[in-house]
Amino acid sequence: MFEGNALEAVKAFPKNVNVAAALSFNGIGPKETIVRVIADPNLRVNSHEVVAEGAFGRLQATSENLPSPRNAKSSYLASLSAIAELRLAAEAFVAQK
Repeated sequence: MFEGNALEAVKAFPKNVNVAAALSFNGIGPKETIVRVIADPNLRVNSHEVVAEGAFGRLQATSENLPSPRNAKSSYLASLSAIAELRLAAEAFVAQK
């Protein structure tokens, strides 16, 4: 459905390419990071495939995230990550008191 750099992907799919955007800022940059968006109505998971190549060799990683039980538009992993971050922030706040 789409193939282009991370800047173009964010403009075209702002709600769907947060992983690609984050990786682009921590990698070779949004203009050089290639993003491919594929929509398959038969899939029941939200998957991300990351491929990085360089002088080190090649890295390939895939994640398959289940939808959140309370919000099918978001992954369950995103919810769990947000909860973990809020817990850490609360613990840091309490520790400062």
